[in-house]
Amino acid sequence: NLTDLRTGDAAGWDQDGTPMVVNLWASWCAPCRKEMPAFDQVATDLEGQVAFVGVTDDLNRDAAVEAAEASGVSYPLRYDEDATVMTDLDISGLPATVFVDADGTVDGVHLGALTEAELRAQIEERYDIDA
Repeated sequence: NLTDLRTGDAAGWDQDGTPMVVNLWASWCAPCRKEMPAFDQVATDLEGQVAFVGVTDDLNRDAAVEAAEASGVSYPLRYDEDATVMTDLDISGLPATVFVDADGTVDGVHLGALTEAELRAQIEERYDIDA
């Protein structure tokens, strides 16, 4: 039930056989908005090696679109109207970062904000990629 946050079109994960970092966020979550530029920088630096996607189940889709545009994030953003991702992974707080192996298996979940250095360290540790 994921849709592209910006267009509203049906959308998937776009993993392409690489590890993936899923950032769960919301427009009302200040730590979420604060970490988004760092995630975007790492996503840009590791393009082709690690897929990045942001997912929000924000009750106010327009506010989420506004927050996304203000953050300047260029990686794909998905809207999860039914909060399926958070429910399926039993996540109750934001921000949360889900690390997914290249085969689609959830490798781990980090609850709370990550700095750019912390995110890079997690990627290096989990995927053996020089981040």
